[in-house]
Amino acid sequence: MVTPQPSWPGILQGIIKSPNERQRLATALGVTNMTLSRWASGESKPQRLHLIHLLQVVHPNHRQELLDALEQLYPEIQTWLTEDTSSQIPSDFFAQVLNIRTTTTESLRFWRISEMVLKQALLLLDPNRLGMAVKLVQCMPPSPIDDKIRSLRERAGKGTPPWTADLEHDVLFLGLESLSGYAVEVRHIVSDDDLRQGKTFPAVQDEYEVSAAAHPIRFEGRVAGCLLASSTQPGYFSQQRLNLLATFSDLISLAFEKSDFYPTEQIELRVMPKPEVQRPILTDFRQRVTAKFLQVQQKQLQFTNAEIELQAWQDLENELLAFQNASFEQEKPFSPA
Repeated sequence: MVTPQPSWPGILQGIIKSPNERQRLATALGVTNMTLSRWASGESKPQRLHLIHLLQVVHPNHRQELLDALEQLYPEIQTWLTEDTSSQIPSDFFAQVLNIRTTTTESLRFWRISEMVLKQALLLLDPNRLGMAVKLVQCMPPSPIDDKIRSLRERAGKGTPPWTADLEHDVLFLGLESLSGYAVEVRHIVSDDDLRQGKTFPAVQDEYEVSAAAHPIRFEGRVAGCLLASSTQPGYFSQQRLNLLATFSDLISLAFEKSDFYPTEQIELRVMPKPEVQRPILTDFRQRVTAKFLQVQQKQLQFTNAEIELQAWQDLENELLAFQNASFEQEKPFSPA
């Protein structure tokens, strides 16, 4: 015998059994506790906007169950959630970013501006919390061997479930094999509606990523990296959303120094190893930084913490490139002399 799926009011009833959660939801939705109770008992039905907002603010652990139940009554609810309701960036947000740029010390400027822009980008690009990651991807400094930029590094990011809220520590090196690398190489926005299908350009697919878009971070014809947005939904990046991503990319350029932007002829990205290869190697980053810090102290050298960390990242980049080159050599077919 098949157990009938619980109704969405029944699921809501279970959620609001906790007085704290009932109060939190009522406050977030701008309704009274009594209204919530009436929805849960079936006495009244919420308006469409309230249903969408309820899915936005409900705890992620309950979201999918609630969405599945709502879909039984409202088959079009998935369409409501993916409709492009992109709004304009508030004018006071531009003022806040400019204020940080002009009043914050150099050591804090990058993190304050990038944090602010990433949060606002996520809010406007994924208002219904369908699942998105927005990452700032930066060019690694040029190699001392040939003065060429060989890879990009994910430096900061924000996400909605299934991604974690803060993606700063989920770092990968990216190159020609990635959508980010392609955007930096061609110096304009690129997007892919479904990374699961055959691709016309390179793209490494994240675990939860279905569609993605990347916009280069530019200044005076030079490039510092790109702003990458990834969604759990296919075909998510409409023209309006791409326009928003472009504007946020321009805004986040204010987090960088002029020296962080490189001429296109200096950028010659290589192919980087797959994420499953990189992650075990990148786990000991902190230990590497500590070891370098002790070396600096012993030799009485003058390096800032940021400079020591960058040296550790450069060592990792070299190791990953060496690994990739070795793998490529092994895969080359044997050719008799």
